[in-house]
Amino acid sequence: MGVNTKIFFIQFSHFFTGQAAVMLLGLVTFPILTRLLSVEQYGLLGLITNTLAITVVLAKFGLSDGIIRFHEEYMKNNHEKLIFSSTIFIAGLFFTICTTLFYFVSLPWLYRIIHIKKQYHLCFLVMSVYLSIRPLTIICLNLLRVRGKTIMYNIVNLTNRVLSIVIGLSLFTLVFKELYGYLAGTVISEFIIFTVLVFWFFNNYRVSLGQVSLELIRKLILFGLPLLFTELAYMLLTYTDRYMILYYHGEQELGIYSVGYNLAMYVANMLTFSVSYAIVPLYVKIYTEQGRRETEKFLEDSFYYLMVLIIPVCFGYAAVNKDLFIILATNKYVEAATFSPIIVVATVVFGMNTMLNAGLYLHKKSLKILLIITIGMVLNVLCNIVLLPKFNVMGAAISTLISCVATSILTVIWSFRYLVIRLKVGVIYHLFFSTIMYFTVSYINLENIYISLMVKILYGCVLISSTILYRENEIRAKIMKIFVH
Repeated sequence: MGVNTKIFFIQFSHFFTGQAAVMLLGLVTFPILTRLLSVEQYGLLGLITNTLAITVVLAKFGLSDGIIRFHEEYMKNNHEKLIFSSTIFIAGLFFTICTTLFYFVSLPWLYRIIHIKKQYHLCFLVMSVYLSIRPLTIICLNLLRVRGKTIMYNIVNLTNRVLSIVIGLSLFTLVFKELYGYLAGTVISEFIIFTVLVFWFFNNYRVSLGQVSLELIRKLILFGLPLLFTELAYMLLTYTDRYMILYYHGEQELGIYSVGYNLAMYVANMLTFSVSYAIVPLYVKIYTEQGRRETEKFLEDSFYYLMVLIIPVCFGYAAVNKDLFIILATNKYVEAATFSPIIVVATVVFGMNTMLNAGLYLHKKSLKILLIITIGMVLNVLCNIVLLPKFNVMGAAISTLISCVATSILTVIWSFRYLVIRLKVGVIYHLFFSTIMYFTVSYINLENIYISLMVKILYGCVLISSTILYRENEIRAKIMKIFVH
């Protein structure tokens, strides 16, 4: 394991720890919300947050990706640093205001198009406040990320999540007793975090209206817009099925699908989020300073060790997810266990594109990245049109898997022309033992479901850990070193 790979896994561990904490908070909130909200309300909650996520992407207008790409180029002296900070803050503020006004004016049209009941209109209005500050929060978070402030980044995200849960549940249960009360907690939490991050920003950067660079804005947009459309296409690929389920099958099935999807995302995002946020700045730096060969070696090593982690997680989730749904979401959502493992695999496969498309990213082939995601989005819609009416939510899950696998295949074909990531044969070993773990864990069924789940998880962890330690000498040596010291 080279030095660069070690640096990656140090930063990966920071993001992973933070994301694991956020996931645990989500798992705490998950059973509370599935019990407090009706199936219809839970489905609409997901639809509202998804709609805002798509709108936030538009509000960023490509600036966030530009920050990661151009930050180092403008940190050479104080004058260039002033130009950079002034430009991203003022431009970010301008695009945020424009998008928020557009969203607010478009709400009546949105209500009619997706047939939102009048009782939920206020929810969308409340979230317009969230939209007015979230893009600037993301700009500050990306500055933390590009400066390697991973611990502070995690603290901010974790605090945001805790505040959102505590305030939201308090307002929902004690004050408003309506869905908009829970969303108001999200808005208040975001405002608190926004205030803290803006304070940090002005402690580290200066802003001058006269130093705003139209040339830098042009560079940021030219680089970032294809990636913005890529992110938008990704959002549509991820969330379009929610709107189609609502159209074909109504709010109840939307609620079932949202629960199955959300639990899968808690698991998958813990891995893919950590990869995407840790690896991009690193491989950009390695490629710039050391060239293609070292970058390929770094990515190959990192990809292999991530497969060692990801493969057993996917198999393990498939083995225990039915018990998880019964415990966390009650029997009314147990149907979600049939398709949720498919969502985990699809999300992980798609999430690895952050690493697989390094060749395209480094050679600034952002239009090809956009084309790949757009093809995946169109394929997802077409598959849903064919499968969703007949197979219900299972059809939506299969459509997601097909489209995600297709994007990864296209990514490998096009990106590997510039930079090749070879898959090490050791992956077969871990795939074999993960399969054994799945079948043996699946046969464990004790009378008490809580004890049964604990035994399954414990057995699976022991089996996989022992097989990893037996084969992976570097991991074993690293662990031994920790215990020795």
